[in-house]
Amino acid sequence: MNTFKILNDINSSGKPYVIYKTTKGFDLFTDFSKKIILSNKNILNFFKSISSNKKKIKKTDLYIGFFGYELLNHLIGIKFPKQKTIHFPKGIFYKPETLLSLNENLSFKAPLIENKNKQFKININRKNYTKIFNKFKKKIRQGETYQIKICTKYKNKSKIDPLDFFCRLSKSNLAPEAFLIKDKNYSVISCSPETLIEKKGRSIITKPIAGTLTKNKSLNKSKALQYFRKNIKETKEHNMIVDMERSDLSRICVPGSVKIKKEKTVEEYKDLFHYVSLIKGKLNEKAKIIDIVKSMMPGGSVIGCPKISTLNLLNKQEKENRNIYTGSFGYIKFNGDMRFNIIIRSILNFKNTSEISVASGVVIDSNANHEFNENFIKAKALIDLFK
Repeated sequence: MNTFKILNDINSSGKPYVIYKTTKGFDLFTDFSKKIILSNKNILNFFKSISSNKKKIKKTDLYIGFFGYELLNHLIGIKFPKQKTIHFPKGIFYKPETLLSLNENLSFKAPLIENKNKQFKININRKNYTKIFNKFKKKIRQGETYQIKICTKYKNKSKIDPLDFFCRLSKSNLAPEAFLIKDKNYSVISCSPETLIEKKGRSIITKPIAGTLTKNKSLNKSKALQYFRKNIKETKEHNMIVDMERSDLSRICVPGSVKIKKEKTVEEYKDLFHYVSLIKGKLNEKAKIIDIVKSMMPGGSVIGCPKISTLNLLNKQEKENRNIYTGSFGYIKFNGDMRFNIIIRSILNFKNTSEISVASGVVIDSNANHEFNENFIKAKALIDLFK
């Protein structure tokens, strides 16, 4: 198929669509027969409506979309104080009737409608970040948490073409969990690197990322791996998250089946290297879709640990909703198979405002300036799209 023509046609049609990275290229989902806007009131009915008993299914027998951070907290009983909100939906899923496979070289003729604003405002400056950092360091010393992720947001007013941004991002910073959602009143552009859930039958994997190193000309993957292995802070952070996600999997898997299959490898991206492991388990026969979601989401690598107490600390501190950030995007097939990422390295464009959220981990021997700068490096590949 002609990817160029397909993308030009779908983008000019005005129809909502979703693009999701695959191992061979991308899948494009469109012609949605259902659009389900999730809330605290209907989330349980959504899970009940998905049949996981079908043996033979079509490629389009699935729901694709996202769970927002606040909705996932509600699902596991975490309450929020009053926060600033942009009134963005807590989650949206679509039932596609058309699925097209695209090659990895995404390109199309971008219309001249963009009004890109290069200037971003950050919601927490370095001084305020340091105050929050020191507050959480105290909580770590008191034993209330072992690791916690401070979220900062970069925002600007811009009219953008999401497909143009996504095509350029796929060339500059292609990631295994990249996706695009384009709907009439919002879009999400993501180069997420992190797989949270990949379920086929009773097999399930998760791929935690914990450890970040800024790239420079003298670094390669081998040297990055040496750095991570020798760095006590990065190793502690990674071990904590791996242990927590092993524990999350163990709640829904056959005892003794959860194993680390790949431990402490390095993945390379545009501006940084990541420290990554892969964990696999065999699901209990009684584990339902909702059980898997509640056990694994929100993903521990972008929250901290222990999960529940750390979520409570974060939500009391943060002054505005995270919306999509640290939620999960993916699909649930009608036979129960699923794939979900963690929504990081993403742009939410809603009402012509672009929002980029990032977070870095605080452990007992973290440095405030280092973590603040790391947040900017994580956002940089997305901010560069506005130049």
